[in-house]
Amino acid sequence: MDNPSAIGSDALLLRRENRCPSGFTLIEIAVVMAIIGMVLLLVIPRLPSSDQENLKISARTLASTLRYIQERAATSRTVYYLVLAPGTDSVKFFEIGGDGNTREPSDPLLQKSPMKEGVTIADVRIPRSGKVIDGQIRIDIGVGGVRDFVTIHLRSTEGTFWTVMAFPSGGKVKAFEGYHEDPP
Repeated sequence: MDNPSAIGSDALLLRRENRCPSGFTLIEIAVVMAIIGMVLLLVIPRLPSSDQENLKISARTLASTLRYIQERAATSRTVYYLVLAPGTDSVKFFEIGGDGNTREPSDPLLQKSPMKEGVTIADVRIPRSGKVIDGQIRIDIGVGGVRDFVTIHLRSTEGTFWTVMAFPSGGKVKAFEGYHEDPP
């Protein structure tokens, strides 16, 4: 008859040998690192420069904020206006209350500037005022949207431009890459 304690130790030894190893092998880690390296080599050169990206983001944010404020004015029957300072990055929204007093909007979205670092307002063009390159300009936004066709040119520190155009009576606002006087 076999020794029962010997059989128990053999079974224990077999159980240890059948266990799956935990963790990754060095080859698996090396393959994953090589794949990540190849992806980075393909993606990094295609990323735009930060100034160009900031300019694009600023133009699109300003356009969407103008659309938003026009919709808000139409639905709440509140009059807003926008104050732009060409040559700077200053964009401020104001609300005219029912009592006629001007105040900053309570909406947190309208309290933040849509302009990113390194982006300035080059000029603003409104047909009745012409091209404004310094000082401040006020753009009224009522229930029907902006009163006049508005063109806002944004410039990066590199000298590239994006154009934001707001069309009267309809709430349509577009952002275009480059410097445009008229809608493309």
